[in-house]
Amino acid sequence: LVGPLQNAFRGNRGGLGRSPGGNPHSQGTSGWTGEMGAFPFHILVSGPVYLDLTAAYDTVWHRGLHLKLLRTIPDRHMVKFIMETLSNRSFILQTSSGQCSRLRRLKNGVPQGSVLSPMLFNVYIHDLPDTVSRKYGYADDLAIMLSRPTWKAMEEGLNEDMGTLVAYLRRWRLQLSVGKTVAAAYHLSTREARRELQVHVDNKCLEVQQAPKYLGVRLDRTLSFKQHLEEVKAKVTSRVALIRRLAGTTWGASAKTLRISTQALVFSAAEYCAPVWSRSPHAIK
Repeated sequence: LVGPLQNAFRGNRGGLGRSPGGNPHSQGTSGWTGEMGAFPFHILVSGPVYLDLTAAYDTVWHRGLHLKLLRTIPDRHMVKFIMETLSNRSFILQTSSGQCSRLRRLKNGVPQGSVLSPMLFNVYIHDLPDTVSRKYGYADDLAIMLSRPTWKAMEEGLNEDMGTLVAYLRRWRLQLSVGKTVAAAYHLSTREARRELQVHVDNKCLEVQQAPKYLGVRLDRTLSFKQHLEEVKAKVTSRVALIRRLAGTTWGASAKTLRISTQALVFSAAEYCAPVWSRSPHAIK
């Protein structure tokens, strides 16, 4: 039912498997680092594009989803039951003054909070077209990445693949936010440090960021994770200060409360995606 690129809401899968980071010299660690390991990193240029879909869950086309469910689920009665849960939804807009709009029926989208919605969205995009670039996905956070020895070859490949993906999204009525879709370049060439990728969608050049964030991890040009670790340090420091305010020898919260608070506020932030960035030389500072 679900394509291999999708890791969200699936058994034995998680965000770490799709975090496009890790040791740049690794041969097969998380995300696309394995692909980078196939090339000499000192001459390799890797270019990801992070796609932003506008209200992805709310724009799922019901007729298109119906067709894809019929292709993947042999039981037509089950498909009909699922579509009934989606089609019989309506809403009324009420203003602060008490005025109400007329009743409108929803023709797109899957219900927010429903246990079926993540799986239905996975089914809806499971047939993303083949591309030269590798595709990565966690729910509606999609990305493609291409590694090539030269900038020109990488830009040509990314532009071709973006054209393919944009055509697919339009066919199935998903909306790509061009203004929020960003590109980046990862390499070790200091001479090319300021060079920006030329990737276009609808004759508009995508924004290029030096250290974009994907799945909560800040990825800098050389994949040193220095900027990401600085942000984590600042976040953890402020939360530790908060925990200290709750602690005291003769007053304050109980040891159990402090332990639970520390695990929820501090450890969750400090350990997030640690296998990806733990080999960075900046992790021990």
